[in-house]
Amino acid sequence: MTLLFWLALVLGGGLAVLSLLGDFFEHDGDFDHDGLHILSLRSATYFLFAFGAVGVLLDWAWGGRLTVVALIAALVTGAGAGLFSAYVFRWVRRTGSGAMPDDRSLVGLAGQVVLPLRPGSGKIVVRRGGREYELMARPFQDAAAAEEWTDVVVVDVVDGTALVSPYAPSELETDLLPPNNSSPGVPHE
Repeated sequence: MTLLFWLALVLGGGLAVLSLLGDFFEHDGDFDHDGLHILSLRSATYFLFAFGAVGVLLDWAWGGRLTVVALIAALVTGAGAGLFSAYVFRWVRRTGSGAMPDDRSLVGLAGQVVLPLRPGSGKIVVRRGGREYELMARPFQDAAAAEEWTDVVVVDVVDGTALVSPYAPSELETDLLPPNNSSPGVPHE
């Protein structure tokens, strides 16, 4: 039984490491499904790793005695890990958590230039929903002073590059003030 636990631990751990390397090198081997997939490679990886880890630990802690109890505990833990991963990844897919918003949702957002907009392109940071997104950017129209821009507004996004125009936050603030600089809700004299 010890050999089975070790085999599951090594195989599950190896698959987990390959998955992490795939994430590191930005390779997505997953298929986009809507349903709950208990019999997926991801669920099998979590099952094998949890089954093997619990089996090895209990087998070691009990000195090879109570093998049936270790096997049952390992099976229950592995099944729980597989089911939990299936539910978590289903929720992540369904809610779009962690996904970059599509390009159209960035149009109209104000941003700050972090790399000057030289001929070709530069880089900006926009904020949306409490998160920051870095985008390659270039002027919407040819502009001689684009290198001096510090604040911009996204006019369009083409092939992942933001097309931007200059933006002056102070001008917007004055446009939003009520007439005669009076506070809203306070009657004029």
